[in-house]
Amino acid sequence: MTLKFDNILYSYGGAAALTGVSLEAVAGEVTCLLGPSGCGKTTLLKLAAGLLPMQSGQILLNGNVLANTTQNPPPERRPIGLVFQEGALFPHLTVRENIAFGINHTAGQSDLISGLLDQVGLTGFADRYPHTLSGGQQQRVALVRALAPEPDVLLLDEPFASVDIVLRRALREETREVLKQRGAVAILVTHDPDEAMEVADKIAVMDKGQIIQFGAPKDLYDHPVSTQVGLLIGGGVVIEASNSDGMIQTRFGVWPLNCLKQDAPTTDRLNLLIRPDALDVDVAGDNLVTDVRSIGGVARAVVMSPAGDKLYLHVPATASIKPGDKINIAPKPRAISGFAMD
Repeated sequence: MTLKFDNILYSYGGAAALTGVSLEAVAGEVTCLLGPSGCGKTTLLKLAAGLLPMQSGQILLNGNVLANTTQNPPPERRPIGLVFQEGALFPHLTVRENIAFGINHTAGQSDLISGLLDQVGLTGFADRYPHTLSGGQQQRVALVRALAPEPDVLLLDEPFASVDIVLRRALREETREVLKQRGAVAILVTHDPDEAMEVADKIAVMDKGQIIQFGAPKDLYDHPVSTQVGLLIGGGVVIEASNSDGMIQTRFGVWPLNCLKQDAPTTDRLNLLIRPDALDVDVAGDNLVTDVRSIGGVARAVVMSPAGDKLYLHVPATASIKPGDKINIAPKPRAISGFAMD
């Protein structure tokens, strides 16, 4: 089973929201649409759900047209489940009644509902009302309600945004487990890179109505196509550098060419994406350590070049460096992404 978006364009008035988006999401995988507010990810989800009319392009489900400019069935006629940010449960219905609302058959309904509630850790909650549930519990019920009709596609629009961080982490794990077990096409919208990395099998990074990179989380982390993607997936700092006589000239020192990943361009002027785990402390040098703080099993050091640029590096928690030290920085081999400067 595959959900395919084929050259989707959409505008609100004269403002373009999607500018030729093509994407395939396959059954058994969780696909995340990741990007800032206004990048078009929720618009794409609403088009798939039938909440917006198609303006251009087509959406295919398993090779058959689900929606285009002439064929645009309403949400209730699509084999799609939708989970909103706030859950959107009916307050006057019990948990059981909320879940049963979208089920078209009665045979085995009670067992189905009980089984799904068991699966998300809500055994015994069937007769409760939404107002008696916590935010996380309501989101689990919303997920079960979307899964109960056994849709071919499940769409989740920022489903964890309204719960606290501890519960959010638990819900991510539970949701991924449930989605993988069901084997439907699953698309999750999020603006949180950590959430995408933890939940997704594939990530589509979106910006200004386009997909700028699509792939597995590890591929996006290891081989971002731009500094924008690299900073979003994994963070770090971007500094300017030059490639001269087989060496990389930076304000933090002269580094060997093999510090760059193999897909780095060979241009004279580069932007380097440097993550804290790409660097080691070498011998004494000219770069000033301005801060050192523990972040669990490692310490994060803030290092300033003589020109005032800053980098962050991770060192063992037992490292002896301290604020005021002057050090040299040694990059690890093939650890730094390089991009041609505009």
